[in-house]
Amino acid sequence: MIFVYKKWEEFCKALNDKGLQSIPAKDVFNADGGYLVLKHDVETDVPKAYKMAQIESRYGHRGSYYVQAYLMNDPKNVELLSEMQANGHEISYHYDVMDSNKGDIDKAMEEFEQNAETFRHSGFDIVTVCQHGNPVLERVGYTSNRDFFRNQAVQAKYPAMADIMVDFKQKANTEYTYYSDAGRMFKLIFDPINNDLVNSDDKNIPYNDLGEILQLISKDSKVILSTHPHRWTASAFSYRFKAFVFKAVKLTAKVLMKIPFLKKLMSRYYYLAKKI
Repeated sequence: MIFVYKKWEEFCKALNDKGLQSIPAKDVFNADGGYLVLKHDVETDVPKAYKMAQIESRYGHRGSYYVQAYLMNDPKNVELLSEMQANGHEISYHYDVMDSNKGDIDKAMEEFEQNAETFRHSGFDIVTVCQHGNPVLERVGYTSNRDFFRNQAVQAKYPAMADIMVDFKQKANTEYTYYSDAGRMFKLIFDPINNDLVNSDDKNIPYNDLGEILQLISKDSKVILSTHPHRWTASAFSYRFKAFVFKAVKLTAKVLMKIPFLKKLMSRYYYLAKKI
């Protein structure tokens, strides 16, 4: 699978040819029947997310773009995101407040509210959110960022807000099939709500191209398809080079994570993982 914009354009056009139109996750609450959500985790490089949104807009698709808060500090990013929203895309928060506060729920709630206000101040209403994974972080006393919306105090404070990976099924009263390009290969993710609690890697089914995904989507009435825009490129050569670097770094990290001292050191710089 090569993640290039041409492939995404072909996919969006093929969805149209089959009579399928995507809607933002926030619109699922009012959806009548089936739906397709094109979900994007924007961890870095807003211009790349903007490129994917442009492609989707050409074919009448509207996606959900979950953006890390630090990216909102750049006015150029906010300008691009505002244009995306004007074209019907959902712009919301890709949070990792449990990780950034080492599992301290009170500090996490404070940071989440500050960042949520930044989004609101920039003109982005938050209806749905999505947690970030941080794969190399060593956690003590909590499981993942999903623990934030699993917390009763958080639920009480944000009753109308839903996390795609925690309580979206419950609050939107829906079921869905979840595909993700995490690991640079699209996979059917079993039990996306709880796969941080139980290792389900052996149950995740990989697919080699978007054509296979298209056939599966055509047979399913409720689907969320998740991508990471910073890993998509304009050329196959550029993608192959970055994919090689990604695999090399991932393999090295797996080895180093087995050494306690290096595991702790890598954990301190967990945020660098989003760059690859």
